[in-house]
Amino acid sequence: MTVFAKLPLLLSGLLAAQVAHAEPAKDFTDMLAVETFPGRIEPSESALVANSVRGILTAVHFKPGDAVEQGQLLFEIAAPAYDQKLAASRAVEIRREAELATAEAEAKRLAELGTRDAVSEQAVQDAMDRLILAKVALQEAQAHRALAELELASTQIRAPISGQIGLAHKQVGTYLDIENGQALAQIVHTDTVRVVYGMPYKSLIALDQSTPEGLSALMERFQIDVHLPGDVQPLAQNGRVLFSESVLVGDETLRIWAEIPNLERGLIPGLNVDVKVSLPN
Repeated sequence: MTVFAKLPLLLSGLLAAQVAHAEPAKDFTDMLAVETFPGRIEPSESALVANSVRGILTAVHFKPGDAVEQGQLLFEIAAPAYDQKLAASRAVEIRREAELATAEAEAKRLAELGTRDAVSEQAVQDAMDRLILAKVALQEAQAHRALAELELASTQIRAPISGQIGLAHKQVGTYLDIENGQALAQIVHTDTVRVVYGMPYKSLIALDQSTPEGLSALMERFQIDVHLPGDVQPLAQNGRVLFSESVLVGDETLRIWAEIPNLERGLIPGLNVDVKVSLPN
């Protein structure tokens, strides 16, 4: 858990400007017991699913809202053209291997003849040059074959992360291009989520005045619970601060992100919630 180091510096500047006018510091735990802070649920991780090769979409292997695992097959693109491309590149690679074997044998034969002055030095050098070119040609063929294998594998589009998948943005039969960078679906990780909320600087100043251990250390101990607005029963508990954004916003609050378990999947990204902050003993 990390709270930006700039936070104490920012608060010290605010304290210097406001301490003469600040209300007397009250016990912060009492203040937290009655205060809630408006927040919003965000996914802890999300990923767009997209194609990297062009072709006709032939299959969709999920329903909107499904839980998917990393590596799970989601979409398929017509593969015959990529099968043929791979077969052609393998044939070229085999031919280049044969050419290299011939060039190696010829270079070895002429080198031996050259030691007996049976052929000219130029003939030996020409054979060595042909050997070098044969090696380069094989490397090029191997690269084309590896690219063809990658393109064929890319006709099966798999989940980049685990999570909940949304709507498929393209239907079976659609021709998929790659120039426009079209997303096919989005996955959000929902086992844990993030809640972003704001704490007024006035509250944080009171906390900073009331504790000897320092504000950053205390924020790392914050326990974050979230509720539906106006609801007493928490939707989720035991969240922990991840980081804060040490900038003044319009209502003079510090924006804080916390991560919270979502095992019941009740916290939906975009949901507005009330945040309760406590300091466990």
